[in-house]
Formats: sequence, C-alpha cells, structure tokens
Amino acid sequence: KGQDWGFPPPNPERHHEDGYRLFAESIRHSLRHGGALRIDHVMRFFRLFSIPDGMQAAEGSYVRADHEDLVRLLALESVRNKALIVGEDLGTVALEIREVLKRFRILSYRLLYFERERGGGFIPPASYPSQALVSSTTHDLPTLAGFWQNRDIEARRSAGLISTEEDFRAQLAARAVDKQAILDAFFREGLLPDWCPRSAAEIPELTGELHNAAIGLLARTPSMLLLVNQEDLTKETEQQNLPGTTSQYPNWRRKMRFSIEELGSLPQARDFAGMFRHWLDKTGRRE
Repeated sequence: KGQDWGFPPPNPERHHEDGYRLFAESIRHSLRHGGALRIDHVMRFFRLFSIPDGMQAAEGSYVRADHEDLVRLLALESVRNKALIVGEDLGTVALEIREVLKRFRILSYRLLYFERERGGGFIPPASYPSQALVSSTTHDLPTLAGFWQNRDIEARRSAGLISTEEDFRAQLAARAVDKQAILDAFFREGLLPDWCPRSAAEIPELTGELHNAAIGLLARTPSMLLLVNQEDLTKETEQQNLPGTTSQYPNWRRKMRFSIEELGSLPQARDFAGMFRHWLDKTGRRE
C-alpha cells in the first residue's frame, strides 16, 4: 500500500535561491559530535516520492531533485568537518545513483541479507565493495536471530501486514530457502565446523556457530567499515522498528538486553565482545 510519512515536500526553488542554506546547516549540525554520518534514504537526493493531498500513498509519484547540488554540498561539509558519509542505498537503487555516490566517495551501505547473486545465493565476502559500510542488518530489518526464527514474519502477521494464511506460508517458505542459502555460503567460506548440520531445517535457532560465522563473513569483506548492531552482537530476536506499523508494534521502545555497564562486566556480554574482537584481529581490521 506504500507509506505516507506526513512530511511536506521541500520547495526546491526556494532552497536553490538561498544556496541550500537550511540543508547545509542541517548537515553541519548533525556532524558536530561524530566522525561519521549515515544518510537515511540517500536516494532522496536524486528523487523524492510525493503524494498529493487527499490521495493514498500508492497514488504518489517521484519528483526529481538537483542531486549534483545536494551531493556537492554534502561532500563539502564532510571535508570541513573531517567526517565520513554513509549513504543508505538499499532497496531498488538505479545504477547511476551508486555511480554518483561512488564518485563523491560516499560509502555504500551493504547488508548480508541483500548481497545476492543472480541465482539467489549469497555473494562471497571478497565480492563486497571496498568503498562501503558492511553490516548484518538495520533497525528496519530482522535481527540475525529473528531472521533465523522467522520472528519478523510472525510480527508482520500479528500487526495485520500479512492478511492471508497463504501469504504467511509463502513468506515462511521463502525464508526457508534464504536460510539454506546463507548456510551454504557459510560452509563455502569454511566458517562452520564439519559436524554442523548441512540443512537449515535442522537448525531451529541462531546457534553460537551460526552467529560466529555471520560475523566472520562480514569481517572478511574488504569494506572500509564494519558495523554490528548491538541486537546482533547479543543475539536479540526482535527488531527495533517494523516498517508500515505505528501502534501495532512497539517501534523504537525496545530496550537492549544489557546496560552500558553490563556490556563491560557480565561474562555473557564479554563473550559476545570477545567473539567480535577475535574476528577483528583475525582479519586485520583492528590494526
């Protein structure tokens, strides 16, 4: 059905007249306290989906933007503030958009779930781009543990986003195929012990071996940055946000399993961090 976020679209003529002052100030403000900035929905610099008043989300249309102006200002502010820029180029991304982002050295955003071969299998870590941030998931997608236990599919059904039992079964079947493809990729890379089951159907949840293999595959990529969400570091099953929902799901209200203090003191938390550090050492990333 699409999504209507309720934001009024910007007036490109007004922004152009004052040299995009508001845009530049927004980027500058966001860079004050960090060394990297992730731009959500970076395709917005190229086109923005606008919905006429009184119409449904599916009745909107894309409106093109002056992307060269916006991207140049973004690059300028990143140099001024000595900060990296990561563009969330997920979903349906036109090839020319990624070419422009690469030209301006804006890092791509690559996720384990989405990096596929044409036949549906998962690409080897060596095939990931170097000018990128690599991660397991985002706040809008299932965690590694939730993906393996189909928690996101069950959450969508509970929220009314899956309307029929047929659709529910179809998504479960597709997930089974994806899990097997991930398992095959882990074995292909030598990331799992020989005694581990070769069939994903025999592994009902994200075991320690699968967890270690997922982090290991990401760490082996040549991508400049590696990010592991705390949910995936500590094997949480529920995602922070379920797109397309408001009150049907506790979006942005889920607390982490461990507090900041516990992350440095509890044995289980230290075990998770130790596993991550092992891969940083083994792949040379910590150097």
